[in-house]
Parts: sequence; structure tokens; C-alpha cells
Amino acid sequence: MELNELENLRDFNELDLLHKIIEVAESNKRRVEQIIRGNKTAGVDVRHSMQDVRLLAELVRESVQVRKGTKNPNVGEYKGELIPLTKLEKAIVDKKDSIKKEEIYIKRAENLRKKERKERIK
Repeated sequence: MELNELENLRDFNELDLLHKIIEVAESNKRRVEQIIRGNKTAGVDVRHSMQDVRLLAELVRESVQVRKGTKNPNVGEYKGELIPLTKLEKAIVDKKDSIKKEEIYIKRAENLRKKERKERIK
């Protein structure tokens, strides 16, 4: 799931989350059929989508616990940020971290390419 999708989930209730799970599952029907026919790339896509379903299911579970009163989300530090310690907020922080690491990797790759070009020109 993209960062903006995760941030939009903050406004979702349990029923909205359940509909989102169904939407993700429905969107994977064709890819699962492709897996059966032997498409390995489709398998990777479906596994990633199932991670999203798992996160959404955990969010539903946590939301029900909060509503029932058996769990109150504490505010604490997670990876250097002070946030409510819920699965969603942790997922958002993790996604931001992932994006930062990806940007660093891309910059390194670009710098390496530039360096190799300069060496070839000499």
C-alpha cells in the first residue's frame, strides 16, 4: 500500500476497512488465475497484496478492541517519532522509512552511473 493510502485509512471505520479488504481480494482474482497458469510474477504481486490484506485485518481487529474498550492506544516513540502506538501509525512510519531508504539507494545508483560515465570518457 502506498503512503497516501495508509494515511487515508486513519478516517476508516471497521466496515470501511472490511470493504477495503474485499476490494483488494477482488482485484487479485485475475492475478491468481495467472498463477495457476504458471505466471511467477503474478505470484509476487499476489503475495504483496496479501500483506496488505493482513495489515487491513489487523487494523480491523485493533479497531474493534479499541471500540470495545479492551485496548487503549498509548502514545510512545517508534523509530524516533512520537506517535500513537497503533498498527496503522507504525505502518505509516515504516512506509516513510522505506521511501527514505529507496531515495538514498536511487541517489547512490545515479552517482555510481555518473562516476562510471566519467571514467569511460577519460
